[in-house]
Amino acid sequence: MADLSPGHLQGLRVAVTGASGNVGTALLRRLTDPASGVAEVRGLARRQPPDVAPYAGLDWHLTDLGHPASEDELPDLLAGVDAVVHLAWALQPGRHPEQLHAVNVDGTYRVARAVARAGVPHFVHMSSLGAYAAGAREQQVREDWPVTGIPSSQYSRDKSSAERVVRQVLGHRPETTLTVVRPTLVLQPEAASEIGRYFLGPLLFAAARAVPGSVAQVLPLPLPTLRIGLVHADDVADALVRMLDRRAPGPFNLAAEPTMDAAGLARALGSRRVPMPAFVLRAALTAAHAAHLVPTEPGWLDLGLGAPALDTTRARTQLGWSPVHRGDAVLREFVAALGRGDGAPGPLFSPAGGAELDPAGGSSRR
Repeated sequence: MADLSPGHLQGLRVAVTGASGNVGTALLRRLTDPASGVAEVRGLARRQPPDVAPYAGLDWHLTDLGHPASEDELPDLLAGVDAVVHLAWALQPGRHPEQLHAVNVDGTYRVARAVARAGVPHFVHMSSLGAYAAGAREQQVREDWPVTGIPSSQYSRDKSSAERVVRQVLGHRPETTLTVVRPTLVLQPEAASEIGRYFLGPLLFAAARAVPGSVAQVLPLPLPTLRIGLVHADDVADALVRMLDRRAPGPFNLAAEPTMDAAGLARALGSRRVPMPAFVLRAALTAAHAAHLVPTEPGWLDLGLGAPALDTTRARTQLGWSPVHRGDAVLREFVAALGRGDGAPGPLFSPAGGAELDPAGGSSRR
């Protein structure tokens, strides 16, 4: 856990975009802890969260960053704050990439430009491993790996473009510390229903809830090209607190061990793996997406097959960060929660809640 002793956190005023999502909720649990020393937390979301912890008592600003009118809300959100943590992101509607670009890239530009105008001293931008170019299967990349993305993945293209926008607006401002965070897939049990709805779709999600454990019984996984790392949302929040406390500049990779291949995923879940060539699995996903059976576009598979594993040395040495949760344990807990239909209070976490998600940086269109 982060050291909450007085430092830059003492008396800090923080604004968080996407504050009601996966990572945002985990971060609010930390920042609203009286022991943190944080003086004020402001949240930006698309919908009003419930008046329960960790959302209660915040100064909420409600707007959709995909619309130009959101610029009118940003000055009030940012006035007098010491740091901004930008988590807002959209994954749905995946069939309308222009709408995603409006939120993810244009919205990030609006926030970054407003930060520059307000003279905010510290800007933390939530990116993703999805910003990285493809890497070799056995390779762990550090933060200097090219952030040109994987072209066939909409998510990857937007993550790469958003980083470029942030660097263009804030990268040459010596008065603003710029921090870029690149986690792998971020999970927590409370977000299971949200993530299930937006990656499995309503039919498969309903089946997973009707037959607990069904989602993990038989896995049609590609041949060993697949490699995936996971990290718990609380561990990402811990890293963010450390970045705020130290005003640490530059990019940071975040991931927990172990990095799992297809066989490792099956072992972690205690399931039976059905080996399948990647092109067959992609064709099946393409067909299911075209038939509106699943919302997951095929670029997500390309990202899973091409994205490199992450070297987290920089976060461990410069932040003193070490994840509490193992990646395989995170996966097991998440899938169990998915089968139970678990959720939490809020417009996004509720089992009957909203319809957008960002698996690397929190939920979307907040």
